[in-house]
Amino acid sequence: MWTLFKAGGPVMWPILVCSILGLAVVINRFTAFAVYQMRVSAGAADCRRIIELVSLGKFEEALELARKTQGAVSRIYLFALMSREYNLHDSLILAAQKEIDRLRRNLSLLDTVITVAPLLGILGTVTGIIGSFNMLNAQGIDNPAGVTGGIAEALITTAAGLIVAIAALLPFNFSISWIKRRTNELEQITHAFELAYQKGMTSEPEVRV
Repeated sequence: MWTLFKAGGPVMWPILVCSILGLAVVINRFTAFAVYQMRVSAGAADCRRIIELVSLGKFEEALELARKTQGAVSRIYLFALMSREYNLHDSLILAAQKEIDRLRRNLSLLDTVITVAPLLGILGTVTGIIGSFNMLNAQGIDNPAGVTGGIAEALITTAAGLIVAIAALLPFNFSISWIKRRTNELEQITHAFELAYQKGMTSEPEVRV
């Protein structure tokens, strides 16, 4: 493996950096997705209870429960309840967008790896072919090994760049699809909260002095 890496020439080093960055982002995002799903599942019962309290107009009780519950959904409820006197709808949208942005973190870096890795492979191809022609001009056909070495360098970098890009593309597409599903879920959740809040406003317990 190391012999093959050296045969690819200096361009293999930035391709290696791209592969390490891509792997780090994939591990980071998949871990974040797992934690997100685990916390949402663990707090599902409490979140349903929050909706129930809101629909009954018991906003302070719902606020206290939201503070104690972990997960993205409870954070959205908490922010909305704390900002309900200003603009509930915009607060829900803002809180949901923050959660989506948290899930998208570092995906732009993975997208960059997908774009840059094959370009680096092409760069290695060009430099390898240039080296082959320079060798051919300098020594003619008396040293075919030097010419074939440059061509081998060109092919190795191209293959390496494509492998890194393809390996990063699969988890990237999975992540985008997963986040889209979570976005749809959060849209439904925020809509349900608004309906519960409207119902709660009509049944809010009277404050006795």
